[in-house]
Amino acid sequence: MKSIFLISIISLFNLCSSGNTTQAQAGLSADGTTMTTKFKVFGNCGMCKKRIEKAAKIDGVTAADWDVDSKILTIIFDETKVKPSQVHRAVAAVGHDTEKVKADDAVYANLHECCQYERAN
Repeated sequence: MKSIFLISIISLFNLCSSGNTTQAQAGLSADGTTMTTKFKVFGNCGMCKKRIEKAAKIDGVTAADWDVDSKILTIIFDETKVKPSQVHRAVAAVGHDTEKVKADDAVYANLHECCQYERAN
C-alpha cells in the first residue's frame, strides 16, 4: 500500500515537473537555438507593417510579423546569430520606435504622413 502511494506521489511530481520545464522553455525550439520573442514597435498602417517586417529580417531572423492593431512584433530567430537588441536597432533605423530603442528624429520625419505615429517624449 505504501509503495503504491509512493509511486503515485512520484508520478504526480514528475508530471508537474515536466509541465514546468515546458513552460520555462516556451519560445525555444527543439534544436535549442531558435527562439521566439515579441516586443512593441510603433507604427500605424500596412506600409509600416511592410517596413517594420523587412527591417526586422536581419541575418539570423527567420520570420517577422508585426500586428497593426496590437503594435506587437513577433520574431523567430537563431540566438547563436542574432540578439533581440539588434532587431530593435534595425527597426529603429528605419524610423519606428520600439519599446527599447527610439528612432532618430530625422529618419522618423521622413516617414510617410500616415506612418508618423504619436511619439512618447
